[in-house]
Parts: sequence; structure tokens; C-alpha cells
Amino acid sequence: MQKERRRNSSRVRTLVFAGLFLLSMVLFTGMVFAGSSVDEGRKICTTRKLGNCVSCHYLPDVESPGNVGPNLVESMKNYTPEDRAIVRQWIVDARKFNPETIMPPFGANKILNQKQIDAIVDYLYSLKKGGK
Repeated sequence: MQKERRRNSSRVRTLVFAGLFLLSMVLFTGMVFAGSSVDEGRKICTTRKLGNCVSCHYLPDVESPGNVGPNLVESMKNYTPEDRAIVRQWIVDARKFNPETIMPPFGANKILNQKQIDAIVDYLYSLKKGGK
């Protein structure tokens, strides 16, 4: 009976340890993915041959950012996480909000794919955390 209890106790500890290990791996993987998505979004925004957001918008730590469009750091101060679909729509097709905009409809014209647009949104939201 005593051996049986020890064996069960040992199994429980092993299962708890395995569960915690798996949970930590899932959380760690999610953080790595989120960080890489932010990095990818920054790359798209700042690369002249991709999104080229910096040709019109101010973004931090970029040489010669544009000033035709709104400062994206300042603009993001107005958006909460619940506004994510709105921020995304500005990139997909800003004509929904302003038919006279000169901003390219990156999603509607397939200039960028959905994954790239999501990465840009992740990057824009990261600007709120950095306080830049």
C-alpha cells in the first residue's frame, strides 16, 4: 500500500512537471512569435521595397522618415487593443475612412498579404509600449 502511494505521488509530480514544462514552452513560443511578428512588421514598414510606410509617415529610429502622412507613433496613442480591426483597415484600404486618401490600399490591391498586414499592425501596437 505504501509503495502504491509513493508510485502515485511520483506519477502526479511527473505529470505536474510535464504540464508546467509544456505550458512554459507554449507561452515562450508565443512570445517568440509575437516578437518576430513585430520585427517583421517593422521591417515591412521601413523597407522601401515592401510597405514603404516611412516614405509618408514618421516612425522611430528611421533615417529620413516622411511627414506627408500622420506621425504613426502619435496616431497609435488614440487606438486601444479593441480598435485593432480599425488599425488593420487603415492598411488594407484606407479609402473606407477617407475616399480622397493618397495612401495605397495595401490589402485591396494585394500589395501586401494578410500576414504582412497583421505583422504591421503588431508593430504599430508595439509603438505604444515603447513610448517612443
